[in-house]
Amino acid sequence: MKALDELMRSVRGMAEEDASGVTSAPPVPDLLLYAPCPVKLVVKDGIDRIAADHARRGEHLTIHIPMGCTSVDPYDPIYREQDPDLLPGIIGSIGFGDFWRREFVSRHVRAGIFSAAPAVPISPLHQKAGLLDPRGSYTLYGVTPYLFLVDTRRLGDMPVPTAWEDVLHPRYKGELIMCGDGDDMADAVILNIYKEFGMDGLRALAANCKGFMHSSSMVKSAGSGDESAGAVYIIPAFFAETVTRPAHLRVVWPRDGAASSPLYFLAKKSERERLADLAAFFGNGFAAIDSAAWFVPMAAPATRLPPEASLKWVGWDWIEDNDVTGRRDTLNVLFRDLVRKTPCA
Repeated sequence: MKALDELMRSVRGMAEEDASGVTSAPPVPDLLLYAPCPVKLVVKDGIDRIAADHARRGEHLTIHIPMGCTSVDPYDPIYREQDPDLLPGIIGSIGFGDFWRREFVSRHVRAGIFSAAPAVPISPLHQKAGLLDPRGSYTLYGVTPYLFLVDTRRLGDMPVPTAWEDVLHPRYKGELIMCGDGDDMADAVILNIYKEFGMDGLRALAANCKGFMHSSSMVKSAGSGDESAGAVYIIPAFFAETVTRPAHLRVVWPRDGAASSPLYFLAKKSERERLADLAAFFGNGFAAIDSAAWFVPMAAPATRLPPEASLKWVGWDWIEDNDVTGRRDTLNVLFRDLVRKTPCA
């Protein structure tokens, strides 16, 4: 395996070879964006139009938006870059991944390299959930909300869970299906349960968990009666709300809020004017995408969401006081191990 510094040189050296066979380092991307798979192509189309407008003015923008949902990307190690000048002008990503790691935050975020660029006006759901970064670095342009998809027929006489505390009750033992694929996990769910209910809460959730599924498999399993099916699926809103459901499947937005995983970007102060239209896209541009409604855009009222929809955010102070990515990684491994060791009823 390549050492980190060799890999970084390889990333920067991905350019055409000149006649002498020497590779020239490409410019640092103006935009490095990891976008949610369900809206990635539409987002890329919008970004490409902005890049084309710049090109017509004789300005070249370097855009990197990986298309594979699970592929390894050559820019993955860039969060370890020590020189801020070698960071992209705008970094966009999803979940509590590398750009929340303590080493990146300490080196670049707390140093004031980035400046938030929230939309005006802000969605009331964002305001109520406290999604605006009070320190003015991260911009949450949306979230992945995790809620419940409930098979009322399979539940029988058991009550429909309506809050996160409910799914910890032992009555649901062996009936929960958790969103998770490979090493991926619904990080917002794990972190919020841990924050609110501690390790006892995670153990209770694991004790009820029958297994893990990718979101696209969940919508096929729910209500099917298959052996692997469950009664309650913890699933992203996009997948729960955009499929045709039989009458016995019910979407439940937890009354204490759908656990919210961030869609965010970090914009360099030094590039704010030059890349203003790219940053602005994450506001009204993202909100204009029809299917993005289920990712709760920051720039527009969530008119397609049910009136009871609300969001649960782990909180900026909690993020500041914890190495949120390290905590997430540790808890994800622990939770999987707990599920594996827990016999289903």
